Amino acid sequence: MQPSIRWWPIALCALAVFFDGYDAQMLAMAIPQMAKEFGVPPTAFAPAASGSLFGMAIGALLLSPLADRYGRRLMLIVSLVLFGVPTLLAMQGGGPVEIAAWRVLAGCGLGATVPVTIAICADLAPAHRRVSLVTLAASGFAIGASSAGLISPVLSGLWGWRGLFAYGGLAPLVIALLAYGGIPDARPQPGLATPADPAHGRAARVGVLFTPTYRARTLLLWLLNATNLFANYGLASWMPTLLVQNGWSLSSASRVMSFLAIGSVSGCLTVSSLVDRGRLALGFAGAYVIAALALAACATNPAGWWPWAGLVVLIGFGAIGAQLTLGPLASTLYPAQARSTGVGWANGIGRAGSLFGPLALAWLMNQQLAPTRVLGALMVPMLACAVLVVVLAILLRKEKTCPP
Repeated sequence: MQPSIRWWPIALCALAVFFDGYDAQMLAMAIPQMAKEFGVPPTAFAPAASGSLFGMAIGALLLSPLADRYGRRLMLIVSLVLFGVPTLLAMQGGGPVEIAAWRVLAGCGLGATVPVTIAICADLAPAHRRVSLVTLAASGFAIGASSAGLISPVLSGLWGWRGLFAYGGLAPLVIALLAYGGIPDARPQPGLATPADPAHGRAARVGVLFTPTYRARTLLLWLLNATNLFANYGLASWMPTLLVQNGWSLSSASRVMSFLAIGSVSGCLTVSSLVDRGRLALGFAGAYVIAALALAACATNPAGWWPWAGLVVLIGFGAIGAQLTLGPLASTLYPAQARSTGVGWANGIGRAGSLFGPLALAWLMNQQLAPTRVLGALMVPMLACAVLVVVLAILLRKEKTCPP
């Protein structure tokens, strides 16, 4: 008899990830208005964009492993509070530097939220549907990012860019309250599948990732995450601004960005379904190639709103859909006692790599390249991801550990 699925805790995890996605897009939507208010070029907020990613790396690397020791519900609540409160405080920011500082602190909470929610969902999901169900919860990220494009014209029209921050700061605090009563206080049993002494705590759990069984997959997974997030956060941070520079209105740019969710959700569900059926290389590599081709088409600057909407759907399908499935995939590659650590470190190293995405695109923008050419340049990391995931799939097949 198959175990029943506990949908309410999974739904709360999806809601937490939803606001991680909203936050990822929120700053991009706010940058044009903030630049106008403070009288600076949009690129002045590149440190704020990268600062939040720096904080995410810290949160994923240092905070998420604590869930394997102190309990996942507790660390989820701590993470939600840690990114909600600084987001509210950033509303009082007096310029790019102060806002960047608050974004670093908020990023610490954001970085821990996704790995911990993935670990919770992986604990609750039956093994034969683990990747698909965990990816379903993780798809809240794409829906949250899309919602930023839909709701930002309303919130910013009423309260300016501070309205975006108020919504993004208050909602996680509400979810933290719901999580206290709605998510089981699961704590992995003591003991690690490693010769390391469990008394060494976090060092022992991280050590699992580098035992002979897991070392190669760990390094490949880290590099894949870093390359994928390099492209995704470069895209999320600057695409609205690039579209505005290409002659779009901010409201039109915001609305077309909402189409990322259509592609992202369909992409992650498609990829995860293929992974659960043993088609890891086909699912991931196919998605990355689709995104690369769509980004290459953006460089041609197609005429009309609907062609752009179609390309955004394809970019979301490949770039974000695949990324949303990497965390659930990581949850199947490590023992349960180190699951939060494995997912968190893969996510954290990826976040560290993503620091350079917004900075790299800002550099290209400062080289006076056409906005559409800047977008097209992101096809390079997408193709690199396709190569990396094929190598990972070959490795797992040789080890006969490819997820069913």
